[in-house]
Formats: sequence, structure tokens, C-alpha cells
Amino acid sequence: MIDLTARCPNWLAGRLNDQGGAISFYQYMDLVLNDPDHGAYSTGRLRIGRDGDFCTSPSLSKDFGLLLSKQIVDWLLQLEKVSKKNQFLSLVEIGPGEGFLSRDLINNIAVIAPDLIAKIELVLVELNEGMRLRQEKVVNSLKDIKIRWTNLDELTNNPVTGVVIAHEVLDAFPVERLVFRQNNFFRQGVALQKVNNSYYLEFIDLKTTMAIDRFIDESNNLLGIDFPPKDICDGWTTEWHCDLPHWFKDISNALIDGPLLIVDYAMESKRYYSKRREDGTLISYRGQKASSNILKESGYCDLTSHLCLEATISYAIRNKWRFLGETRQGQALLALGLSELLHSLKFIPNNNIVSALDRRESLLRLVDPMGLGEFRWLAFQKFNNNDLVIKSRFLEAPIM
Repeated sequence: MIDLTARCPNWLAGRLNDQGGAISFYQYMDLVLNDPDHGAYSTGRLRIGRDGDFCTSPSLSKDFGLLLSKQIVDWLLQLEKVSKKNQFLSLVEIGPGEGFLSRDLINNIAVIAPDLIAKIELVLVELNEGMRLRQEKVVNSLKDIKIRWTNLDELTNNPVTGVVIAHEVLDAFPVERLVFRQNNFFRQGVALQKVNNSYYLEFIDLKTTMAIDRFIDESNNLLGIDFPPKDICDGWTTEWHCDLPHWFKDISNALIDGPLLIVDYAMESKRYYSKRREDGTLISYRGQKASSNILKESGYCDLTSHLCLEATISYAIRNKWRFLGETRQGQALLALGLSELLHSLKFIPNNNIVSALDRRESLLRLVDPMGLGEFRWLAFQKFNNNDLVIKSRFLEAPIM
């Protein structure tokens, strides 16, 4: 039966008709997020923040950037010791969203380590013009620092030394969806159906590709579990982040020396590929509301899929990255001084009590184990020829 809420906009119907009426889910996700004229990200239609479609940690509280900046300063100072004299260090953010995080990091670095500002550049890697225009309005207010936008191709041709941050980026990469039916895997597709002169979208099963077959063949070693899990139901569906290996390779080629920090939705393989997770991890966001109807309002919603920890780490190691460790966001922020920050709110004057309470609520939301506190922080270091082993403060015991 056709889901009448999954209406297909005319532009997308044209794209599908050009492909014979059906495309893979990977192609569908890429189109509705990144199509230059109609994608939710590329047009700048999606809004990030309390009044937008979804919240991120930087949009919720400037204190997120304050705490993270302590780690960034530590890393930059470690790199400065082994870098060439007068060499610029780069702070690279992949997919900078609204630009809030980059702005907050630079502002806090200027306070914590003012001598560093003259030695670093801010590099923003953004594919979508609509998002770049919004970022410019936020970060162009920064003073005394070089700022530039680029793409990964340009960065791999002119690699830098510095720190790379990928904050809530990889979860929006298009994914392949795999459907297990009648003891076989299929590639999930999206097809057009016409009802009373209107177009609707529906899921269909397609043949797997050689890349999918290879992932399935390698899955037991890659994931460290039986895949697919035993006793799953007919129609069990999951995701594969097929672009991650190539992405790690590109980032490795773009960085001469330094760490990579990934902050994102992620879970262990035994949870990710559990038989009870019958419909994968994909979720749609619009207007601060989450929905499992991922074909509804195409081009107007964010689509996001969790990362599998074991697969992500394995892809990184295969592409010249050393895994330094991972932890949940709540633990990471506590290690960077969250408790001290909360305690300091007690000394805010009474006439600012409303502001203090709002700030406290935002800080607690950052570590809420049912929300943002469940994000995972993964740290990697680019393999190189020097003896530097980068230390990460956020992986140490929390400061209580």
C-alpha cells in the first residue's frame, strides 16, 4: 500500500524518471540533502539551532566551544613544537554547519592562548553554497585570523598541518540500506508510484552491488560480530556508510601532521546490527521533531544515520590513521572542565539569575545520557615520520 504522506515533489520525480523510475536509497539520500537546486542542505533550507530544525551542541551553548577549545589549544601547542619555524597551523572544520563552532573556538583560543591566533588559519570545508553563505555571516566577524573556504579536493592537493574537526558531519553522509529478505541481501531502492495523477515514493528491493557484496563478505572481520545477526526477521534493514573509507583516505591526504576529532552519533556493532534493530538507525528531522518516515517531505528534512564504531575505526586505520581512543560526550566534557564551569555559575550575580539558569540547563543538555551526552568523540592521529604521539585531554579521567 502506498504511503500517502510520502509525496514526491516534481523535481525529484523528474530525477527518478530520468533513471527509469527507481534509484538506490543512497542516491535518494544524496539528492534530498545535496541536490544543488533542491537539497535540504545545499539550498540552506535546513536551520540549525533552538529555533531551527534540529539542535547541535554548538548551537545549544557557546560553552561547548569553550570546553572543546581547551583540547584544541593543547593539540595546537603540541604540533607547534614539531612544526617548522613560522609555519601556519590550520584549524580545519569539515561541514561547519552554521559556523557557530568555528566562531566559538577561535574566540576562546584568543583568550586561552592569544599568541596562537597569529600562527593559525581557519579552514572551512563546505560543499553547499547555501550553508557557506550562512557561515560567512557568522565567522566574518572574527578578527586577526586568516579564514578561507575550500573543498577536500583542493585540500588534498595542498595538505596542511593542524587539527581537523568533523562535528556531526558523517551521520549525514548518504548510506546504502541493506534489506535481508528470504535469506538474501538486497539493496534498498526508492521508486515512483503514480496515483490519481500524483507521484508518491515507495521502497523497493534492488540487486546488491559488488561493493555491497564485498562489505558483506568482510563484515565478520570488520565488525567483530556475526553478520547478519542470527534469527533476524524477514525484511530486517540496516545501513552501511560506504563513503567512509574514501573519506578517511581524503582526510589523510589532506593532513601532513595532526589529529582528527570526530563527534557524532555512533554505537558498537553489536548494538548497531542487533536483530532487534529491525529498521536500522536512520531518522528524519524537521522543526525539532524526529520521524522514522524517511520518505516524507523530501528535500525539507535532515536525514541522519548512526556510525558503527568498529567499522569507522577500522576504515580509519586502513587509511593511515592511528586510533587514539573514544568516549561519550558527557565524559569528554567532564574531562575538559564541565564540573568547574557548572560550579562557577554559583557566583553569577543575582540580577543575572535567569541567564545563569539558562546556561546551566544548556550545559546539562550537553551531557544528558538520553540526548547529546550520548554522542561519541573519536580521536585519531595521522601517521607521520616524527616521534610526536599526540595526547588528548578529553580521554583522561573526568575532573570532578
